[in-house]
Amino acid sequence: MDKKNFLNIIHKVKEQGAISEQAVNAFTILIESRDETFFLNLIFIGFIFGVVGLLIIRQFAKLQWSSPVILPKVIEFKQAMQHIGIHNPEDRIDFVRKQGVPIFIASKPFLEIEQYNIPVRLYAFAYNSTLSDADIFSTYIGQQRLCLDAADYEYLLEKYRQEALSAYAARISDLEKTITNLQGALSVQQGKMNELMEQNQALLAEKTEYQNKKRTLSGREKNLENRENSKLPVRRVVYPLVNRLIAEAESGTKYTRTKIQEEFLRELEALPELKPAIQNAFHTPQKAKNNTPFDLAGWAMEEIRLALGEYAQTSPGRDKEN
Repeated sequence: MDKKNFLNIIHKVKEQGAISEQAVNAFTILIESRDETFFLNLIFIGFIFGVVGLLIIRQFAKLQWSSPVILPKVIEFKQAMQHIGIHNPEDRIDFVRKQGVPIFIASKPFLEIEQYNIPVRLYAFAYNSTLSDADIFSTYIGQQRLCLDAADYEYLLEKYRQEALSAYAARISDLEKTITNLQGALSVQQGKMNELMEQNQALLAEKTEYQNKKRTLSGREKNLENRENSKLPVRRVVYPLVNRLIAEAESGTKYTRTKIQEEFLRELEALPELKPAIQNAFHTPQKAKNNTPFDLAGWAMEEIRLALGEYAQTSPGRDKEN
């Protein structure tokens, strides 16, 4: 800020009649005799003193300088705010500051919502957002000593409770609409869930069916594997037998079932250690009854005949043997 601005301010003050012409002349001479640095220092010093002064005032504002007075009836602050409809701690402080409601500090804690004829001190700066301290509110609210004059409380209750009730009613209406919408959405979702559950049940049934088929197939494969394994000892006799018969066959030789049976028994005599396994592989109740444990009738005979091919007798005729 330069000299010209200071001079303009002084002349405006003179025009308002706050200072005389002589004072204007004196200020003009003083300002003209100073340089720019002086005014900057003056502004800086003024700012520092202003900040320090504000801090000092805030500290003094925390002290309770008011004298105790006896009020006929006071209402505990927190419960009063709840009855009015203000439940958020920060909202309570803002409400007090906006309304300029006198706040008092009781000499002893409240045991109930109201007390009669007790000494209280006025919290003079409660309504001032600059000088009041939220910690003081919190401290005395926690001690249950902050209170309102009953007359102020009844006025606020009458004025703002209806507004709070209207706000609550509007909120309830909004919530009911939300609930209705959610119920509709839930109904749709429930329908989808039921459909998914039905699909899930069908899939589970299909899964069970395939599991049963798998177990059945596995059992069949196991049985087939066991049957094939039981045939291995038989084939240890059959394969050399077939090779020998083909090697010994002459042109036109046809091996009958009887001849094949005889040659098999002769081949088996060379491998006596296989007899128990072959007997188990050939076992049938009929063979056990006839005491013919090594009878080739059945799959073994057909395998040999198939392997012999053209040398196997397929129609009645004379056996030709080598």
